[in-house]
Amino acid sequence: MKAFWAIIRLTFKSAIRSHIFQLLLLILALCVVFIPATISGDGTAHGFIQISLKYSLAVAVFVLSLSSIWLGCQITSRDIENYELHLVISKPVSRLVVWLAKWTGIWIIHLILLFTAGAVIYGCVIWQYHRRDFSAVEKLRIDNEVLVGRRVFMPVLPDIDLLARKLLKQQAERAKELGLEFDPEKEFKACKVKITAGFSEILTGQLRVWQYKDLPVDEKRPLYIDYRFYVNKVDTSKQRLSHGLWGYGQPKLIEQKTANGTGAVRKKFVGFDLLMETRPRQFMTGVFNEISLPPGLISPDGEVRVNFVNMDLQQAPLFTQQGDGPKLLLKVTSFAENYFRAVLVLSLQLVILAGLGCAAAAVLSMPTAVFVVMSYLMFGSIATYMVGTTYFAGTGDVIAYWVSKILLLGVIPMQKFEITNYVANGELIELTLMGKLFLQYFVLRALPLFLLGMWLYKRRELGLVIRK
Repeated sequence: MKAFWAIIRLTFKSAIRSHIFQLLLLILALCVVFIPATISGDGTAHGFIQISLKYSLAVAVFVLSLSSIWLGCQITSRDIENYELHLVISKPVSRLVVWLAKWTGIWIIHLILLFTAGAVIYGCVIWQYHRRDFSAVEKLRIDNEVLVGRRVFMPVLPDIDLLARKLLKQQAERAKELGLEFDPEKEFKACKVKITAGFSEILTGQLRVWQYKDLPVDEKRPLYIDYRFYVNKVDTSKQRLSHGLWGYGQPKLIEQKTANGTGAVRKKFVGFDLLMETRPRQFMTGVFNEISLPPGLISPDGEVRVNFVNMDLQQAPLFTQQGDGPKLLLKVTSFAENYFRAVLVLSLQLVILAGLGCAAAAVLSMPTAVFVVMSYLMFGSIATYMVGTTYFAGTGDVIAYWVSKILLLGVIPMQKFEITNYVANGELIELTLMGKLFLQYFVLRALPLFLLGMWLYKRRELGLVIRK
């Protein structure tokens, strides 16, 4: 352990002497202080907090990510190319200990920087928020929508595949009657798209009901609905003001005497009473809007029902994205705890990037190692985009889709660690999400690459290394 900590100290010194690291550290310090102090957003408290948090954290993590990759590649490869490793392994120190110590030193440096930057960003945003002259209404909205950690519940959707199969059967019978050609696979995909689009569209005067499940039965606090509707089509351009009438299902309970002869009375849940607001609400389409619901709407089964009627004055249809409907939000924890969870997720990202840099530099020279790591991360980003594509223009798109699916079994898409939106929107970063990221991307993907890098580092012929 003495040698392990000695190498960590040397790694610290090497990092501090690196001019690139010094430059990135200067950029990080400027961004952490400059962005929260100068950004104004859309002029509202809500916009200021959201943009300050999102941009500040995103820029800080981007700079630290570059630094992690650079130092991981530079320090590991330089020790080999400058013959410093030759001197170290002449001592009773294993190469595996050297690799682990360098990796540990690099991610400790960046974790210290991340937690420091995170604390400064948190303090700057809160300080700027309190010193600015925002109205009491705006500050109340911030406390309820951003400076909080709220669990997100999505509406329950019907079985799209089952409905698509029923529609496919009808179309197949009709095609047979008319003597038309029928491609079941192609038509099944078209049926799914049609049904999904039907759940996305709300016609004028149409009542749409969204159902939410698995809510805590004993919850007495207000619920919130976060929604974004588009007018005419799902497009951010040419959006305008629209109107809609909101409502909710009030759980209906009836009293019944128990059959045990004691005369005790119990309440039985028999359904929901439909309650609508008295006046339509005006909202801007294409942007997120939020309304609060009164407490006491959760049924004994943990269900909530929310109703909406499209009352657009121009009688245009409204659309939701991907047919998923509005989000139901419930406060679970404080903003400080949710913010800390975000920093933990980002720290896992930096640990992985530092390890990838060290693993690549174990067998490659400095420029090549950086290129390989960046290409690996780029493949993950492109593969994630291709897998999310729902429209295929031809055979090439289909091939790219399945190649991307295979690539994602081994590559790490950094988009999965993008959780600044969660913090900026006041959405809870679930512990299950944190555990999933750790298991899927650190244990199952990154760790095997680290082990491969350590094995190659151990097996590398140092006698073949020639200083350029």
